[in-house]
Amino acid sequence: MEPSTIRERGGRTEGVALPLMVDRHLPTPLPDQLTQGLRRLIAEGALLPGDAVPSSRRLAAHLGISRGSVETAYGQLAVEGFLVTTERSATRINPDLPATARTARARPRVPASPRRRLRNYIDLRPGFGGDDPLREPAFRRAWRESLDLDPGPIDPLGQPDARWAIADYLRLARGMAVDPDEIILTSGSRDGLRLLLSSGIDGAIAVENPGFPGLRQAMTDQRLVPLDLAAGSPAGVSAAVVTPNHQFPHGTPMPVDHRVRLLEWAERGDVILIEDDYDSEARFTRTVLPTLFELASSTDSRAQVVHIGTFSTLLTSAVSTGYLISHGEISSRLMAMRTALGPAFSPILQMAISSYLGSGGLRRRISRGRRRLRAAEEVVAEAGPIPGLVHDGRTLVIETSAAEADRLLRQLADRGILVASLARGWTGGDQVRHGLVIAHSNVEATVLRRALATVQTLLSRIQT
Repeated sequence: MEPSTIRERGGRTEGVALPLMVDRHLPTPLPDQLTQGLRRLIAEGALLPGDAVPSSRRLAAHLGISRGSVETAYGQLAVEGFLVTTERSATRINPDLPATARTARARPRVPASPRRRLRNYIDLRPGFGGDDPLREPAFRRAWRESLDLDPGPIDPLGQPDARWAIADYLRLARGMAVDPDEIILTSGSRDGLRLLLSSGIDGAIAVENPGFPGLRQAMTDQRLVPLDLAAGSPAGVSAAVVTPNHQFPHGTPMPVDHRVRLLEWAERGDVILIEDDYDSEARFTRTVLPTLFELASSTDSRAQVVHIGTFSTLLTSAVSTGYLISHGEISSRLMAMRTALGPAFSPILQMAISSYLGSGGLRRRISRGRRRLRAAEEVVAEAGPIPGLVHDGRTLVIETSAAEADRLLRQLADRGILVASLARGWTGGDQVRHGLVIAHSNVEATVLRRALATVQTLLSRIQT
């Protein structure tokens, strides 16, 4: 059997493949085999009315058969009404071929070549925004240097250089004493969460209500219950996801006494605390409350804590990188699961992150973010009254009705301004509040001033 794919370079069939097969060992004559094959292509929609077919000379040469066999097949199909011939023109599928003679199948759409999307919007959503690290000289230099480095044997937990660089960064920027061997690299916070869930967590998972919706979106297959220690600790849960360093929606930190009570509750109920450390660097000063991981380690607590860190907020999700640090019995299970699954992301990217951290690039980036936050606070102070605004922390919260919130989100998006929905922070129930959440330090002061003016204009129209 001799399969052949013909591409006719002229007319309407340019670039259209015709998979035809002939077999000299079959009792069926070659012209009949060609006739059957062409009928099949027409019925399947590979050839449509008006399409040109390869010339008899070209098809015969590709199939390695006589030109007479092809002309015989074409002649038979012309008699049957499938083909039409015109003097000094290509033989074509009958343009008037009725649908009953073929399958009603549209011509396959040729996919457009991908184009790089330009960023032409203002992203004021918590956990997004900031300047593009891919255009930052320090990051680009770290990436180039990583191509010249030998990462050595691949470690599924993370390359030693990268784990050491993260530990050193946490020591200098966060005051955390972490052994590099305790660090497990991930491709972001959600990857870290899924790794944890795969390590044997059964039962319901408590989530803050309200709480940052980021990790909650990765737990659609889990039973979630609201966590509100003030109203009484939920019973029968195996884990709890908390954001003590950036409480939703205002971005305020959880007080130390609440953190201690949370550890005590987790220890009593054998609950794994999942500490989501997103956006913790976005603060005015270097002073920061100890993480749950640090508190558990320093007090020899028997509570199990998994600290989920990510650089995706600082470096954007285009550079999806993060890490896990754990305290308690869960540590060995996490390492075993990561070892079984293999590295979370490329060792070359790990080396780039290592170089970037080691050169101080990330610390300088955080300093720029803090300066941007101070400038953003000044813009908000100068902007004048914003109806419904509550500004108690690192984000702006504008409370409205549900209908007004939906309308504002749509109108702002139409104007190229992306903000978060306040209602997405709740797991449901009667306590849900509606409005906008704006991470005002995501952009430079001039851009923020323009965005806030648009928000004020839209709010004034709604209220009038």
